[in-house]
Amino acid sequence: MSGIGRRSFVALGALAGPIPIGLRPARAQGRLQDAILRLNFTPWGMHAQYYAGLKQNIYRSEGINLEIRPAAAGQQNEVFIAAGREQFLVANADGYIKSRAANLPVIAVMADQPDNPFSVFSLKTSNITKPADMRGKKITWFQSQVRGLLDPLLASGGLTRNDITFLTVSRGAEVQIVAAGQAECGFGFSYGQPLTLEDRGFPCNVMALKDFGVKFAGTQIVANEREAQRGDLTERFVRATMKSLIWTRDNMDTAMNYVIEVAPDRNHALEVRKLRIIYDLYRSPDFGQRFGRFDESKWESSINYLMEGGDLQRRPTARELYTNDFVDRIPEALRLSALVHGRAAS
Repeated sequence: MSGIGRRSFVALGALAGPIPIGLRPARAQGRLQDAILRLNFTPWGMHAQYYAGLKQNIYRSEGINLEIRPAAAGQQNEVFIAAGREQFLVANADGYIKSRAANLPVIAVMADQPDNPFSVFSLKTSNITKPADMRGKKITWFQSQVRGLLDPLLASGGLTRNDITFLTVSRGAEVQIVAAGQAECGFGFSYGQPLTLEDRGFPCNVMALKDFGVKFAGTQIVANEREAQRGDLTERFVRATMKSLIWTRDNMDTAMNYVIEVAPDRNHALEVRKLRIIYDLYRSPDFGQRFGRFDESKWESSINYLMEGGDLQRRPTARELYTNDFVDRIPEALRLSALVHGRAAS
């Protein structure tokens, strides 16, 4: 997402202060287990639950000493997880599928957001209201993104990738570049960059991919495959993340304070607004019974889009991309699903 980069957004799990009552470390008799979570962007509203879990000692209560790192500029973040140097990643589906197609040993263990959030955004002054209006225009693009994801939207306007110019930018620069008119369009999250631009006085038009019939997986938690097979750390991490989501639901303002601590250029009220939109998106049928559960048909459809665009080294099977094993045995997945859907928790 948009944001101004800083040299370090590292947040350490070994924080000063007492552990809240009821959150006693799962490994009270032994050392906490170190783990690193790599984000998909620089910190913003969608990451509030992870910082809340850190500062509220929820990860510590599961025996995890968590460190959070922002996305690495210009690199495929799945490589860090595959190498075992880091354990967990908040991943966008396009880059993640590409990493599996390249045989990196990573696996999705929990859905972070159920639906594809990608969109093309532009200033209203650019008069881009439909895909056909993009002909001859420049669009901001991150090096790690997969261009085939844009093909269905372009095709609906009778365009191909050859009809537009991809302007590769660093993460966080896309908002400034579109605002300055250096690119007419940007590619990002429908509830992310456009809201930031409008908050700064630049009204936007937004074309969300899902509005053009694109069935594509959302964001997910990806783990090192070997670590996931061992199970213990991954299960504790998923459980702590569910607990953090539950806490954040009722404490959004405080949770966003934690994000602002590491990303002070963010606007607190705007990021809370984005987070409320995200919690509305959680009311997806995919999360109807258990929060974080994957829909295999979405993985299959996602693979098809990327294969048709020529963006994959090989065709992975949908089933190799994910596991629902952790979500299916964690009670908090049931409770969180009930909460976001407005049902009484069983």
